[in-house]
Amino acid sequence: MRLQLVQTDLILVCMDHLDAKIAESVRVALVESGMGANELIKGTSIPPSVLRHRLTAETSFTLSELVRVAAALGRRTVDLIPDAVRVP
Repeated sequence: MRLQLVQTDLILVCMDHLDAKIAESVRVALVESGMGANELIKGTSIPPSVLRHRLTAETSFTLSELVRVAAALGRRTVDLIPDAVRVP
């Protein structure tokens, strides 16, 4: 039982790290695009409060959201996933 708890904790830490890296990547892409947050909201139909939580890594982007964000920013979805977290 103890091993399972440690393993679960490690997975949660890894997911938090992944969320933070993806949020950072999206923020950088947003700045590079010259698009404002309001334009991104309109282009993705992601509610403002949800987008705020995603961009600060308080909650995870869903795959559907990442696809919409990438399309709105003129990027490929894979471009929003940092190299450090991609599985070869």
